[in-house]
Amino acid sequence: MEQIKRQRKINTDDSDDMKIKQFHSAHQSISYFEDLSNEIICEIFEYFDFDYIYKIFSNLNQRFVNLIINSNLPIKINISSVSKSNFERYYTDIIIPYRHRIKSLRITNIFAVNIILSPQDNISKLTRLETLILTNIASSYLRNLQYLINLPKLSSLTIIYKGYTKCGGAKIYHQIFQLPVLKYSNVLLGVDSTPIGSSLSFATNKYSS
Repeated sequence: MEQIKRQRKINTDDSDDMKIKQFHSAHQSISYFEDLSNEIICEIFEYFDFDYIYKIFSNLNQRFVNLIINSNLPIKINISSVSKSNFERYYTDIIIPYRHRIKSLRITNIFAVNIILSPQDNISKLTRLETLILTNIASSYLRNLQYLINLPKLSSLTIIYKGYTKCGGAKIYHQIFQLPVLKYSNVLLGVDSTPIGSSLSFATNKYSS
């Protein structure tokens, strides 16, 4: 009887040891975010807006500061609901110093769009820009769209303006068609919400290489 009890205890101990080993093995197999290589982290960052990345990781440690601030990581910016004061601060702290890294820019606030398009050639300094979405443009800034021709990588363009404009739609469309690598364009111009131009969608244009 004693032998049976001892055997049961041994079996129980072996089972407990096995569970502990399995737990430690599973625990060791878990990958922490900080354990990932810089290359993988940068690939993950490309799926998120830069504002989100900046707020979470910029004060974490020096490694992430280097990845976010002192790198050539492409930046995506998506700004919709934001106060004018907050955007002005964001523009000064983020957009201006890192504009050479901005890959995608989407802005829907009228004051934010106006700041981006002023001064006249400001937009042409976003040399890495591939996707641009602007809505609620003030009519006085429509003429500044001519500087888009200086963006060598711009392949997707969306512009929505609903209002009266002295700048002819045909002239704006002509400027857009000059973009060297444009593959998609959706441009809506209107007079008192009545479109004066149609939506344009195409795979390539005759100026594409």
